[in-house]
Amino acid sequence: MEIKVQVPFQQLLALVKRLTPAQKARLRKELVDQKPVQKKNKDEFINYLLKGPVYSDKEIKVIEENRKSIATWRTKG
Repeated sequence: MEIKVQVPFQQLLALVKRLTPAQKARLRKELVDQKPVQKKNKDEFINYLLKGPVYSDKEIKVIEENRKSIATWRTKG
């Protein structure tokens, strides 16, 4: 389950200031550790796009023929 809450920045800042030093260190660590995860996901996505499936020339020809057939069918009516 996920809950989204909008907290004004000043309130958030006040809450963070009330944290204990150990809690602040933990928060800092969590924020720093998030960045590589986002980059990793982006790198994985780029690799997927670069190494993903592609159409063969034969498949492209079939698609083009189908488009022509559909266009002909649509203009006859």
